[in-house]
Amino acid sequence: MDIKHMRYFAAIVQHGSMTEASNQLYISQPTISKAIHDVETELGMQLFDRNRRKFVLTDAGKVFYDQCEEILRRHSELKNDLKNMVGMRQGEIKIGLPPIMDVGRLMGIIKDFHALYPEITFQLIESGSGTIETRLRQDAIDIGITVLPTEREDFDAFNFLTEPMKLVVHKDHPLVGEGSIDLKVLKDEHFIMFNEDFYLNEIITSACKNAGFTPKVVSNTAQWHFIEEMINAELGVCILPESVAALLTSSSVTVDIHEPVLKWRLGVIWNRDRYMNFITKEWLKFFQQYYE
Repeated sequence: MDIKHMRYFAAIVQHGSMTEASNQLYISQPTISKAIHDVETELGMQLFDRNRRKFVLTDAGKVFYDQCEEILRRHSELKNDLKNMVGMRQGEIKIGLPPIMDVGRLMGIIKDFHALYPEITFQLIESGSGTIETRLRQDAIDIGITVLPTEREDFDAFNFLTEPMKLVVHKDHPLVGEGSIDLKVLKDEHFIMFNEDFYLNEIITSACKNAGFTPKVVSNTAQWHFIEEMINAELGVCILPESVAALLTSSSVTVDIHEPVLKWRLGVIWNRDRYMNFITKEWLKFFQQYYE
């Protein structure tokens, strides 16, 4: 068995048929059929359930496919990794990050890293923490920035930011004169909340329920710019991390929450037991050193 056999097998799974796989790979169907037969003979087990009209993986086939994906990915990165290790630092780092964060410091880190490795580019993909974790597990991104703690045991994490969360209200709101508040006084307020994919949403909702009420949600959004406009229009109140609340420049005011104290922990996460290419390792090391 060699890499070619794995590529044939993965193509059948991905395209759903041997005919389509052979068309995509520009090889004859008998060739790809023989390759799969040879693999099954070598492994001593059946990879596809041939009693069905469609190609369906057996349990052994599912395990073999997971391994094939990892091996094929590592094989595709081998050339660039070898170049990187001998000094030709090239490639791209895909980073998933939440829209609800102050990206100013991150841009500073990227700028300094780019000065050291000018041939390395960055692809920044905005989404909620749930989607970031899913994309990381699917190897669609290399590194994720998300709210901690993550409940997934297959991730390693580095916490780089811990800060309080603040109530954000319009400058004419009655609570503006308060030095700090208990969360329970917000039970009759209308909340501007985040989409379900955001762990920040869960943190706020859980804290409100512990304070004895369920927040009345007037709107859900994924962009803090929209939050700012809704507060300006006096549509409701919002709870934001201190650094993000500081970015709101118009008619909003922040108020401390002292009971309970809500903390925002932001971290970098990556797959624990999977191969990490050279440039991603360099970026992660650089990022950790920057904050330490």
